[in-house]
Amino acid sequence: MIRRFAMPTLCAVRKLVLLALALAALAAPPALASDMGDEPEAGFFSYLPAPPKLKLPSITIPFWTDDLKKAKNAYNDGNYSRAIKFFRKSSEDGNIVADWYLGHIYRTGKGVPVDPATAYSYYSRVAEAYDPEEGDSKRLRIMVDGQMRVADYLRTGIPSAGIPADPGAAARTYLRLASTYGHPDAQYQLGVLNLTGKGVRKNPQQGLKWLMAAARKRQPEAQAYLGSLYWDGKVVQRDETRALMWYILAQQTANPAENGAIIERADALRSEVSAETRLEAEARARVWADQYQGEDSLSP
Repeated sequence: MIRRFAMPTLCAVRKLVLLALALAALAAPPALASDMGDEPEAGFFSYLPAPPKLKLPSITIPFWTDDLKKAKNAYNDGNYSRAIKFFRKSSEDGNIVADWYLGHIYRTGKGVPVDPATAYSYYSRVAEAYDPEEGDSKRLRIMVDGQMRVADYLRTGIPSAGIPADPGAAARTYLRLASTYGHPDAQYQLGVLNLTGKGVRKNPQQGLKWLMAAARKRQPEAQAYLGSLYWDGKVVQRDETRALMWYILAQQTANPAENGAIIERADALRSEVSAETRLEAEARARVWADQYQGEDSLSP
């Protein structure tokens, strides 16, 4: 892939040598910059949880009741009022699949106004059902995702519902899920918390390690955050090529509905760098993408 950009000159050879050296360095956490006093400033960046990776509509397990089937079909058809009606009936029977869907509906505002407090209450039910010994992988996915969502809300709090921020509690959940399941979203959140010193003692080196762990699983927010760090040069040495490389990778895995700012920022950076920097960043991104294809976030 890189050969297409090569030219039979000493300049081309120099580029390939520099690229090889840079790619070798990618396997290790980024080196810290000398000035550790400032946090990265990425004004575009919104601290959104990653979109759900669960494929729940395909679940066929005993607790998939008739009401839940009706709710699922209505949800897939975009008839959210009907879906909510039957999800609520199943929720009243203690079905965590229905609780998870209702949490997602109120978190994203599908057919209803966005309501963090209601979403939090439904996700909490799912989280409380968590059983580390659960043998059904699909059910375990729901439980783990519920814990992630609760932690996301605790990290920022829900002022409208009188729920205060508790980043320390969120960090403990993230650490458990990152350590137990290698959950990329939890790894990403831990990276940012360690870099900013929220909920945990500030530890930029540890934060970079967590971000890199998530980036290897192609977590888009982690890749974008690394891109911002390299662009700003406040935590790591400034490097436009690496910054654009990370944004190109983030753009490839970003969900347009929830990560539109990442996609826009990647396009903006392409126009801000030289053609030579852009070509080298694209080549590095291809090599990285070939090496790290992403993986199941809940594979123990």
